[in-house]
Amino acid sequence: MKKIVFYFTLFPIFLFSYCNISSTYVEEKPKKIFLYSDLLFWKTFEDGLDYVYDEQIVSAAPTGLGGDVKRAMYSWQLGFRVGFRYQMDFDKWTLDGNYGRITPNDSQEILNAENKQMSSTFQLPSGFTLVRATSNVRISADFANLLLERLFQVSENVNLSFLSGLSGIWIKRDWETRFFDNAFNMRVIIPSWHFKGAGIKTGLDFDWTMKKGFSWNGKSAIATIFGNYDTWMRAYDNVDSNKVENAHLDDFRVVTNFQLQLGPAWQKDFSSVRLKLVTNYEMNVWFNLSQTNRSMYQIAATSNAQSRFTNNIVQMHGLTFYAMLNF
Repeated sequence: MKKIVFYFTLFPIFLFSYCNISSTYVEEKPKKIFLYSDLLFWKTFEDGLDYVYDEQIVSAAPTGLGGDVKRAMYSWQLGFRVGFRYQMDFDKWTLDGNYGRITPNDSQEILNAENKQMSSTFQLPSGFTLVRATSNVRISADFANLLLERLFQVSENVNLSFLSGLSGIWIKRDWETRFFDNAFNMRVIIPSWHFKGAGIKTGLDFDWTMKKGFSWNGKSAIATIFGNYDTWMRAYDNVDSNKVENAHLDDFRVVTNFQLQLGPAWQKDFSSVRLKLVTNYEMNVWFNLSQTNRSMYQIAATSNAQSRFTNNIVQMHGLTFYAMLNF
């Protein structure tokens, strides 16, 4: 994976050095300032959010878990992204800056079915007969980019742009699960993580012009972001003061983000402005970002607490509705 990121990062340098594609495309009365806004309608997926099995195998001997696994899920969520672009006089370079935010979340409740016995994927007290479980999960993500783009005109109808620059992200995941037994006892487990960092981003953008103002456009980019990562594992019984777990990990890491956009566009020139409307399918995938600590607390004085970290992939995908004014 590191080699792929390395080669992908070097590819634009070779493109600049050896590419014979002309960048001398001249537009009459060029409009240099671009303002744009995106409406995001995305679905989020995160691995490692399983918290209940709806049945367990009944036996006198130790057995494995049974039934269907229940995971915390995110609902479809609206977000936004706003930005500006400025086309410089020097060799078709464009400065592009943008900021976006999205906050996917959802809640669930699982009840013990008749003639079944639920079980938890987290540690519960001895003799705890699970009858109900709830989950509340939320991600708050802020992301920003400051990029330089260079335009290459591949043909009369196809434009290709190389982009490279800085990328930053501030993202946190809060997840609370509650487990209830038949005596109204409650175990609350709260695994959460936060990450903030900045790094470099590089990619390619294309626009294939068709007829009557319609075009087909797309973008692919990869970013490597270095930053501070915090994860907590907290648990308590019945009241917050009765803690049974309270662990914290603080470290620095590199997070990789892959972005893909593809879809149709339409634009029209007016007397003083140009309007462009785009509907894209967009996918964002983050690696080495989400981590859940499924620690096992001390059951007896002679036993040792154990910790098991799971590394998970975070994915966001859906529709991006894009509007841009060029004047």
